[in-house]
Amino acid sequence: MGHHEIIAYSFSSNKSLSLVQSLGLPLKKVRIKMEERPRIYLHFRPISVLFKLRMDGIVGGMTSLYQIPSDVDVTVQTIDNSRMFRRVTNSTTFTWSNQEKSIGEWIRYLCSIFRCASYEARFDLFNTRFDLQSLRNTFPKLRRIAIDCFDVEPSEEDIQSFQNISRALLPHAENVELFLEGNISIQHIGMANLKQLEIEYPRNPNFDDLLTWNVERFITDTEHFSFRDLNRFFKLWTKGSNPRLKYLAVDGEALEDWNVLLKGLKAEKVGKRKKYTIQNCVGIRARIRIRNDIDTFVTVKFIVLK
Repeated sequence: MGHHEIIAYSFSSNKSLSLVQSLGLPLKKVRIKMEERPRIYLHFRPISVLFKLRMDGIVGGMTSLYQIPSDVDVTVQTIDNSRMFRRVTNSTTFTWSNQEKSIGEWIRYLCSIFRCASYEARFDLFNTRFDLQSLRNTFPKLRRIAIDCFDVEPSEEDIQSFQNISRALLPHAENVELFLEGNISIQHIGMANLKQLEIEYPRNPNFDDLLTWNVERFITDTEHFSFRDLNRFFKLWTKGSNPRLKYLAVDGEALEDWNVLLKGLKAEKVGKRKKYTIQNCVGIRARIRIRNDIDTFVTVKFIVLK
């Protein structure tokens, strides 16, 4: 039986579901996209099964996890990963009934069948409302979370949904990715025990926030940033601040000349390119790399050396 056939069989009775669960079949990864029409990706190897929860007749698509989809499109794909870019070599789509299950129940059900170590989800806040209890009841322990909010002026409902997602799912997450165009507080996310935090937004990032954050890797792609602010952060790092940070990458348009970045750091130049080494008060060394090949667009990387 194919993976989709095993899932279909599990719907036939509670006994069938228990039998499938008892097999402990391995699943490489589960990816969940919470958007107007939710999608659940089950990645086996080399097979992927995609569930598209259709919201026909529902204006605006999904607005809560309690809604019941009209039906479900199930696509089985064979993926070729032997080349540089993955490609689909075979794809077949079936239409299933909604099994009288809500969106949240579909997520819980599909995540309960197989033995999987990696769950991740992306949330689009547009028109969708996520309450705290339904999030906790629905999602497994997510390793990776991504949240998108494209409104320059997010509504109170958007902000509340953002806070609910982070409060409900952040305790188990290792990696968080945020795309925020509006002014939403992320201080509580930075203070979580994360391996990586990635933020994409056009506003000027506040590097002072990093001093209280507890992330190992921080990556940001922004419209513009200040070398002066980044220089102040590096100076505080040399005095012992933020000892958990191992990697920092900033992309964007710099507001000052790049030499401002190194002022007062006692940096040692490495090689011919813009690579420098600094050291903190306990002898830990870090490498700073600067690239500005395209006009004023600059990439700065900070890497703690082993």
